[in-house]
Amino acid sequence: METKIESYIMTIYLLAQVFSAIGALCVAISSFAKSKHKMLVWQITDYIFTAIANLLLGGYTGALTISISIIRNSLMVKKKMTKTILTILIVIQIIVGTYLNQLGLIGYLPIISYSLAIAITRNLQWLRWVIIENMLLWLIYDLTIKAYPAAITDVTITLTTLIAIIKNRKTFSKQ
Repeated sequence: METKIESYIMTIYLLAQVFSAIGALCVAISSFAKSKHKMLVWQITDYIFTAIANLLLGGYTGALTISISIIRNSLMVKKKMTKTILTILIVIQIIVGTYLNQLGLIGYLPIISYSLAIAITRNLQWLRWVIIENMLLWLIYDLTIKAYPAAITDVTITLTTLIAIIKNRKTFSKQ
């Protein structure tokens, strides 16, 4: 027979999975957006649900990373993002993320992922490789905190991006 505490823990866990699944749905919808503005808005919506899921599952550095992504994308939607603001966000991420980290090396994966993902590159193929790296780091993190819908999304994005790389490899070799 479950105790009230066990029941509460299970409820929180299931609620986190629901939030994670809603976030995954939002990121899928974002990929079909017809404008960058709509894509960023759907991604912000994804980030809100995913940050809540991370918090409920004890993934504090993930929640922090996602929260900073909300700020970054909001500034991009409003066309107010500058290199200075981006640098400040990275510094905040590293300092606060290090302080909040309770998962050892795994806890640093979202921080590493964020820092590498924002590396600006004009080459689309290299950007695709960065997306794969980003998703693989998040996959490890999401499996660690048991955010399974997010982990499925990580795998899906990794595979579809890999297909895009293979499909565009002739273009890549000419760049």
